[in-house]
Amino acid sequence: MVKLISYLSEDNILEFSEYKESETLEKLFKTCVKDYSEEINKRVTDILEAKKNGKCLNLTKAFALTHIRLDEVDNIKVSIGLFGKKVKINKSNRVQALFCLVIPESKCQTYLGLIAHLTRLLSEDKAESVFRSGNRKGIMEFIESFEEI
Repeated sequence: MVKLISYLSEDNILEFSEYKESETLEKLFKTCVKDYSEEINKRVTDILEAKKNGKCLNLTKAFALTHIRLDEVDNIKVSIGLFGKKVKINKSNRVQALFCLVIPESKCQTYLGLIAHLTRLLSEDKAESVFRSGNRKGIMEFIESFEEI
Protein backbone atom coordinates (compact mmCIF):
# COMPACT_ATOMS: atom_id res chain seq x y z
CA MET A 1 0.00 0.00 0.00
CA VAL A 2 1.20 3.48 -0.88
CA LYS A 3 1.71 5.67 2.19
CA LEU A 4 1.74 9.46 2.01
CA ILE A 5 3.84 9.70 5.16
CA SER A 6 6.82 8.14 3.34
CA TYR A 7 6.90 11.08 0.88
CA LEU A 8 6.16 13.94 3.28
CA SER A 9 7.95 15.68 6.14
CA GLU A 10 6.68 18.31 8.54
CA ASP A 11 9.08 20.82 6.92
CA ASN A 12 7.22 20.41 3.62
CA ILE A 13 3.96 21.75 5.05
CA LEU A 14 3.83 25.50 4.42
CA GLU A 15 1.30 28.13 5.45
CA PHE A 16 0.12 30.88 3.13
CA SER A 17 -2.15 33.82 3.87
CA GLU A 18 -3.38 33.90 0.26
CA TYR A 19 -3.02 32.06 -3.02
CA LYS A 20 -0.90 33.79 -5.64
CA GLU A 21 -0.58 31.15 -8.32
CA SER A 22 2.99 31.65 -9.57
CA GLU A 23 4.53 32.47 -6.20
CA THR A 24 2.65 29.83 -4.23
CA LEU A 25 3.32 27.01 -6.69
CA GLU A 26 6.98 27.90 -7.09
CA LYS A 27 7.50 27.92 -3.32
CA LEU A 28 5.69 24.59 -2.88
CA PHE A 29 7.46 22.82 -5.75
CA LYS A 30 10.87 24.18 -4.75
CA THR A 31 10.23 22.88 -1.24
CA CYS A 32 9.88 19.42 -2.81
CA VAL A 33 13.31 19.66 -4.45
CA LYS A 34 15.12 21.66 -1.77
CA ASP A 35 17.72 18.92 -1.29
CA TYR A 36 18.62 18.87 -4.98
CA SER A 37 21.04 20.98 -7.01
CA GLU A 38 20.45 24.53 -8.17
CA GLU A 39 20.18 23.12 -11.70
CA ILE A 40 17.13 21.06 -10.69
CA ASN A 41 15.62 24.07 -8.91
CA LYS A 42 16.03 26.03 -12.14
CA ARG A 43 14.37 23.20 -14.06
CA VAL A 44 11.36 23.43 -11.71
CA THR A 45 11.12 27.16 -12.45
CA ASP A 46 11.27 26.46 -16.20
CA ILE A 47 8.58 23.77 -15.98
CA LEU A 48 6.28 26.06 -13.99
CA GLU A 49 6.85 28.89 -16.44
CA ALA A 50 5.87 26.62 -19.33
CA LYS A 51 2.89 25.27 -17.39
CA LYS A 52 1.22 28.64 -16.77
CA ASN A 53 -2.35 28.19 -15.59
CA GLY A 54 -1.73 24.52 -14.84
CA LYS A 55 -4.63 22.40 -13.74
CA CYS A 56 -5.33 21.51 -10.15
CA LEU A 57 -7.22 18.31 -9.53
CA ASN A 58 -10.04 18.70 -7.02
CA LEU A 59 -9.60 15.79 -4.61
CA THR A 60 -12.49 16.19 -2.18
CA LYS A 61 -14.15 18.83 -0.03
CA ALA A 62 -11.52 21.52 0.43
CA PHE A 63 -8.46 19.86 -1.08
CA ALA A 64 -6.71 19.97 -4.44
CA LEU A 65 -3.59 18.50 -5.99
CA THR A 66 -1.20 19.59 -8.69
CA HIS A 67 1.98 17.95 -9.95
CA ILE A 68 4.96 18.22 -12.25
CA ARG A 69 7.05 15.45 -13.76
CA LEU A 70 10.76 15.65 -13.19
CA ASP A 71 12.92 12.62 -13.93
CA GLU A 72 15.90 14.13 -12.11
CA VAL A 73 14.34 13.29 -8.72
CA ASP A 74 14.74 9.80 -7.32
CA ASN A 75 11.30 9.43 -5.78
CA ILE A 76 7.97 11.20 -5.40
CA LYS A 77 8.27 14.42 -3.40
CA VAL A 78 5.30 16.06 -1.65
CA SER A 79 4.61 19.47 -0.17
CA ILE A 80 1.37 20.92 1.16
CA GLY A 81 0.22 24.51 1.10
CA LEU A 82 -2.19 25.41 3.90
CA PHE A 83 -4.48 28.41 3.77
CA GLY A 84 -6.17 29.88 6.84
CA LYS A 85 -9.46 29.97 4.97
CA LYS A 86 -10.71 28.50 1.71
CA VAL A 87 -9.05 30.25 -1.21
CA LYS A 88 -9.95 30.25 -4.87
CA ILE A 89 -7.30 28.48 -6.93
CA ASN A 90 -9.19 28.46 -10.22
CA LYS A 91 -12.71 29.11 -11.53
CA SER A 92 -14.31 26.17 -9.74
CA ASN A 93 -12.05 25.24 -6.83
CA ARG A 94 -12.00 26.80 -3.36
CA VAL A 95 -9.56 24.91 -1.19
CA GLN A 96 -8.17 24.75 2.33
CA ALA A 97 -5.02 22.87 1.32
CA LEU A 98 -3.12 22.28 -1.91
CA PHE A 99 -0.92 19.20 -2.36
CA CYS A 100 2.02 19.57 -4.75
CA LEU A 101 3.85 16.51 -6.04
CA VAL A 102 7.03 16.13 -8.04
CA ILE A 103 7.01 12.78 -9.82
CA PRO A 104 9.72 10.96 -11.77
CA GLU A 105 8.40 9.10 -14.83
CA SER A 106 9.37 5.79 -13.23
CA LYS A 107 6.86 6.35 -10.40
CA CYS A 108 3.68 7.00 -12.42
CA GLN A 109 1.92 3.86 -11.12
CA THR A 110 2.83 4.76 -7.54
CA TYR A 111 1.46 8.25 -8.17
CA LEU A 112 -1.93 6.85 -9.16
CA GLY A 113 -2.05 4.78 -5.98
CA LEU A 114 -1.03 7.83 -3.95
CA ILE A 115 -3.90 9.89 -5.38
CA ALA A 116 -6.40 7.15 -4.47
CA HIS A 117 -4.93 6.89 -0.98
CA LEU A 118 -4.94 10.67 -0.53
CA THR A 119 -8.58 10.88 -1.57
CA ARG A 120 -9.53 8.31 1.08
CA LEU A 121 -7.51 10.18 3.72
CA LEU A 122 -9.09 13.52 2.89
CA SER A 123 -12.58 12.01 2.95
CA GLU A 124 -12.21 11.35 6.67
CA ASP A 125 -14.64 13.41 8.77
CA LYS A 126 -12.00 15.40 10.63
CA ALA A 127 -9.60 15.95 7.72
CA GLU A 128 -10.74 19.47 6.94
CA SER A 129 -10.50 20.66 10.56
CA VAL A 130 -7.06 19.06 11.01
CA PHE A 131 -5.68 20.80 7.93
CA ARG A 132 -7.43 24.08 8.76
CA SER A 133 -5.71 24.10 12.17
CA GLY A 134 -2.34 24.72 10.52
CA ASN A 135 -0.74 22.45 13.11
CA ARG A 136 1.94 20.63 11.10
CA LYS A 137 2.63 18.10 13.83
CA GLY A 138 -1.12 17.43 14.15
CA ILE A 139 -1.37 16.93 10.38
CA MET A 140 1.49 14.45 10.40
CA GLU A 141 -0.10 12.58 13.34
CA PHE A 142 -3.46 12.50 11.53
CA ILE A 143 -1.81 11.00 8.43
CA GLU A 144 0.18 8.47 10.47
CA SER A 145 -2.92 7.45 12.42
CA PHE A 146 -4.91 6.95 9.20
CA GLU A 147 -2.13 4.90 7.65
CA GLU A 148 -1.83 2.57 10.64
CA ILE A 149 -5.33 1.23 10.00
